[in-house]
Amino acid sequence: MISARLRYTAVSLLALAFLVSGLLWAQAGIWPGALMCLALTCGCLLGCARIRRTAERRQEEQELELALLIPDTWAEPWDDWCCERGFITRGDLHHPTRCTTAVGP
Repeated sequence: MISARLRYTAVSLLALAFLVSGLLWAQAGIWPGALMCLALTCGCLLGCARIRRTAERRQEEQELELALLIPDTWAEPWDDWCCERGFITRGDLHHPTRCTTAVGP
């Protein structure tokens, strides 16, 4: 599965490309192409919003699952879902398979 960060970046770059294309076509006076590119830009931006909402919902689900499993331990839900670096995760902070920036208490 492709990580949310990579999907979000790809779709936002695609939105930027459609926006630039639409503006260039509008400047050249080709209105059907410009309107199509601007509509595709809107579609890509809606896709970006959906990716963000899905990632946020997934984080909330994982927080709830972790709270039920380990009620007294704080955990970052990004650990197993997309392995974003730099987040504190559950378990041993010095374990080599965990992505953390926290050292010590």
